[in-house]
Amino acid sequence: MKTYRFKLSKLAAAGCAAGILLGIGGIAFTIYRIYRYGFADAQLIIQHAVVLIVGALAIALFASILIRSVYKITDTEIVLWFGFIKSAYRIADIESVHLFTKTNKLVLYFKDEKYTVIVVKPEWHNDFIKEILSKNADIRYDVSTTDSDDIDAV
Repeated sequence: MKTYRFKLSKLAAAGCAAGILLGIGGIAFTIYRIYRYGFADAQLIIQHAVVLIVGALAIALFASILIRSVYKITDTEIVLWFGFIKSAYRIADIESVHLFTKTNKLVLYFKDEKYTVIVVKPEWHNDFIKEILSKNADIRYDVSTTDSDDIDAV
């Protein structure tokens, strides 16, 4: 089983870091408010509980995206982990793989006319494609190198 990490943009990584910091800040500020003002009424108790829960969820979600955003290729499927979200695609259902060199994206086309976009580091494209093709020799592989090829492929 081979693992390929997502290529998150700098903006996405910064957004995840900001989400973690906001979650920590929200929890810290709420703890300060609880210490300072206590639980004066039911509305304040609910407000504190909601902010603590949302802050903890934000930390868990954004940390999981940074830590566990990978593709894993097994003998029978490609498993996508995006934070908490897991998707699995059967290799037997893949009809073709298309590499768009202009955008550095791989697109997997399935027999049921669905598709998914794979974003891994460009230097891993060949290894990723070879790994998939080694699991199913019936998969067609195409490459687009110009704008006109991209328009014709869509």
